[in-house]
Amino acid sequence: MAKKNKRKVTNLSRLMGYILGDRPDEFGLVPDKEGYIPIKELLKAINEEPNMAYVRESHLREVLLNDRDGPFEIDEKKIRSTKRNFCPVNKAKGLTPTPKILFKAVKRKAYPYILKAGLLPGSKEYVVMATDKDLAIRIARRSDQKPITLEIKAGTAIENGISFFPFGDSIYLADRVPVQFISGPPLPKGLPPKEEAIGKEREIAPGSFILRAERDPDLRRRNKAKKRIGWKEEVKKGRRRKRACLEKSGRQIRF
Repeated sequence: MAKKNKRKVTNLSRLMGYILGDRPDEFGLVPDKEGYIPIKELLKAINEEPNMAYVRESHLREVLLNDRDGPFEIDEKKIRSTKRNFCPVNKAKGLTPTPKILFKAVKRKAYPYILKAGLLPGSKEYVVMATDKDLAIRIARRSDQKPITLEIKAGTAIENGISFFPFGDSIYLADRVPVQFISGPPLPKGLPPKEEAIGKEREIAPGSFILRAERDPDLRRRNKAKKRIGWKEEVKKGRRRKRACLEKSGRQIRF
């Protein structure tokens, strides 16, 4: 291995050891119960570090290949350190003092729904908040370059029965945060207002039905829907007519 490349592998290995083994919270990362972190999330955190923007998954695997008995393990799309010095997430620690204000930055598209339903973990296990505003923004910028920063009134929320529990020195977690404990800016222009926010497809309640365009009692809306659907049929008819004409003239057809 070339000397320059060996130095890069060594530096990356040290950084991985610090993130995965000592302070994942410092980088806004929360491992699962077995200490694993998704490789995609780790890469985003590493790429933010000076001179580390080049790092890809292949470089992580090169570190493992260079030291087969090293402190890292990969399980499909997750990675962990076998020498972890941090305490795992423990809800029992929720009784420790919590800052009165925590920070959470969110994607702009998600903001209208948060104003309606509060903060929910979604695909994650917990809602992740930071003690530092800059860290909250750093985490959110991994999915939106211009996130919206929220203040979480943790002190008031705790008084109303909401539990927060720490992970490391930089992160606090919660199962959910109701909207009344969230403070944020007005909705930016171009985003749907709170009452008109369009979420995921609503579940169909028992006894309800979906109104199709052809059953719409409003004749004007029904005609507009037919026109939108009908243009495709017109295109298909035009192609069929063109094909028929070309076949009669004996020309080759190409599409």
